Amino acid sequence: MRWSESNLVLPADCGGEELLSRFLSLRGLAGSAEQENFLRPRLSSLGAPEELPGMAEAVALLAQTVQEKKRVLIFSDYDVDGIVSATVMKLFIKALGLQEVRTFLPDRQQEGYGLTQAALDRALGQGTMPEVVLALDCGTNSASEVAHLKKAGIRVLIVDHHQLSDPQPLADAMVNPQKGSSGHHFCTAGLVFKLCHAYQRSQGGRELFDLKDVLDLIALATVADLVPLKEDNRIFVREGLRRLAKTSHLGLKRLMEVSGVGQRTPTSFTLGFQLGPRINAGGRVGDASSGLELLLSQNPTETSRLARELDLQNRKRQELEAIALGEAEEQVGIAPQGLVVVAASERWHPGVVGIVAARLARKFHRPSFIIAINPEGEGKGSGRGLPGLSLMDALRACSPCLRGFGGHEAAAGIVIEAGRVAEFRNLLQAWLETHVAPEVFEKTLPIDIQFCASHLTPEMARALAELAPFGKGNPEPTLRMDGVQMAGAPKVFAERHLKFRARVGEKRFEVVGFDFAKRVPDRDVFNLAGTWEWDEYTDGPRWRMTDWQ
Repeated sequence: MRWSESNLVLPADCGGEELLSRFLSLRGLAGSAEQENFLRPRLSSLGAPEELPGMAEAVALLAQTVQEKKRVLIFSDYDVDGIVSATVMKLFIKALGLQEVRTFLPDRQQEGYGLTQAALDRALGQGTMPEVVLALDCGTNSASEVAHLKKAGIRVLIVDHHQLSDPQPLADAMVNPQKGSSGHHFCTAGLVFKLCHAYQRSQGGRELFDLKDVLDLIALATVADLVPLKEDNRIFVREGLRRLAKTSHLGLKRLMEVSGVGQRTPTSFTLGFQLGPRINAGGRVGDASSGLELLLSQNPTETSRLARELDLQNRKRQELEAIALGEAEEQVGIAPQGLVVVAASERWHPGVVGIVAARLARKFHRPSFIIAINPEGEGKGSGRGLPGLSLMDALRACSPCLRGFGGHEAAAGIVIEAGRVAEFRNLLQAWLETHVAPEVFEKTLPIDIQFCASHLTPEMARALAELAPFGKGNPEPTLRMDGVQMAGAPKVFAERHLKFRARVGEKRFEVVGFDFAKRVPDRDVFNLAGTWEWDEYTDGPRWRMTDWQ
């Protein structure tokens, strides 16, 4: 992997405040007010929810639904974003006085993603016929299904962030940032928060429901759904993490207990790699309703049971993922032949193909599609892309060999006949060759800051931590340190990870490398890439390595 040149070379006497100012200027935040808003964002800085396309119509429909006490069905997706969206929406409208509120999540294996007719038939048949359907994190690409609901006299409100279809569904109201040119990049849970906020503002600002109480949930969905952690999303996550440690949601407390969070300060890692995967596990390999029930329940016994159940399902997911990943890597070989990875098998569980695709995209730096073939010969696949290319544009070019597709620029799903997988690979390869610049496929580690020995201080570690929360749209800065030597024998822990004591000149410091047990530096003098962070376990700074050369 090639390292880029350092974007910022610090003077030897640089302190923490200067580091932050210089680095934020590089990221386009040059003014002191802009930098202050980034480092210490406030809830009062949230953008006006009325700016979002379709919000006025959505508030009006919601107000009518509440006033006339309509029967409501909340139909949502089975992932973290969908589950959190349904949770917040139900808590909110129940607080407004509506009593007849049902929730429904489709079955991933039997009904597929979104507002499909099969899922709708089951949802409508489970109880009293609803008068209003709230479609959350889905519905944007369901024109015929929405028309079916409208024909039955059911009003439809869609809150979603997926790309628009043609034709668009003729819902009574649809909140979707894709309808405008505002540049907003919310997950659906963030849009639900905005809808609730707009509704309360429409009622003269009366606080009918304390939205601050659900910010930890909104933060969870925002990180798990990989939307950019900028502007309002950054505020959601900063405030949500602050509240997560003392959450009022008993299900989240229980989930943190089983996931081993302990007394550590919650971070984006907590949301994206400990809590999110467990809630997702139900929809992937079990029953997605477990995650929804967990977040809605305040019963100690029930939440403990559900948290343990999701933890077990997550372990099952990890086992299925390991099988699919290993076999997919065998199909690909040492390196992919061409610009894309496409692998398919009858042995793989469809609930893990997205995770495997993401892992292979990172490993090979190629857009990757992993397809699970069912006994009837139908393949359900998931793809992950690279910065600089749109999977949706690519799939439109491949549509002649697909039964269906949908998603985002960076992540998408497909339905395909088993016999057309090779054709799909060839079409995708041809499109990539002609529509994507070659440099997109070159794996490069961007280096943000050049460090020297004098910067390895507790002050600098704490300063860098102020840039958190990290994630899409706000990546953790990658630092470079040259002229490093071992100052002690390296040690492997947990069979996969590496730690050693290093020195640069007279300065000694701790280094940890997760998943570096097989990549121990073997030179007398080498360079390190990574980050300088505060380690809660040792209560001191350390270098977390991402690469060496």
